[in-house]
Amino acid sequence: MLTTLRFTPTWLVAGLFVLAGCGDKTPKQASAKEPVTRPPTVTVTPESTPGPTEPSPVSAAPVSFASADSAFRSKRYSDAVSGFSAYTKSKPSNPWGFYMLGLSAWKAGDLKTAEESFRQALVVDSTHVKSYLNLSRVLIEAGQPDSALGYLNTVLRIDETLGEAYRLMGRAHDAKGEVDSAITNYHEALSLDGTDVWSMNNLGLALIHQGKYDDALRPLARAVELEPGVVTFQNNLGMALERTGHFTAAADAYRSAVSLDSTFTKASVNLQRVQSLKEDPNTAPVDLKALAREFEQQIRDWNENGK
Repeated sequence: MLTTLRFTPTWLVAGLFVLAGCGDKTPKQASAKEPVTRPPTVTVTPESTPGPTEPSPVSAAPVSFASADSAFRSKRYSDAVSGFSAYTKSKPSNPWGFYMLGLSAWKAGDLKTAEESFRQALVVDSTHVKSYLNLSRVLIEAGQPDSALGYLNTVLRIDETLGEAYRLMGRAHDAKGEVDSAITNYHEALSLDGTDVWSMNNLGLALIHQGKYDDALRPLARAVELEPGVVTFQNNLGMALERTGHFTAAADAYRSAVSLDSTFTKASVNLQRVQSLKEDPNTAPVDLKALAREFEQQIRDWNENGK
């Protein structure tokens, strides 16, 4: 059985915890952090992080689209913005041009152009689900979660089985401080897709927000099991382990995060801190595989109960 800490050490009071943020897959390319991650330095809040991309509809577009798309894939986002800007002027009836312009502008850090481009894609095609989803991401990032929720409700009217929309609703509610609603949304997302690792990560952080550290271990353990190479998951699992007094296991998780990305200072700071802590010898060992199995059962229970 897991043993939750019953004391409040000085290092907790001092606010030295460094968590990664919440996230979701980045916009799928034609695809968060997911995602672009914007975690705060010392607090527990949501973020977005980039994820896998799917092929853009290049086959139906002229060479100028392919050229701009090549710049995007090469992470030359300013060049991609220029290319897709030119493309949308020559092909104003293709929503994909405005969609890719939105993605490119977002990656380039221009939220205003990204928002305008996604909106224009929706003028051209009011059913363009990817533009709704990524417009909502931009709005969350821009501090407009209520507007994002409006667009996400539209998405669910188009396709009520889209788990990604529920995940983003969770992020929007989390941004508003409505943690219970966010948790409900993450449950809905995971009921639709039991392998949605970003919903698992976000759910874990929401539970940490509520001080439910034992509960947070389960979704974070499962996320790391499915995607061990994501530094954010390793760091946040370390946080939950540390909060439950499993300092040795927490150090292992932080060390994994640092090995994945030596520039990820949050994990480095956390590792340095936890190594100075002495674990209570009466603390029961933690079985992360068992916790991951328990979380899989939780998802099955939510489905059976219609949650």
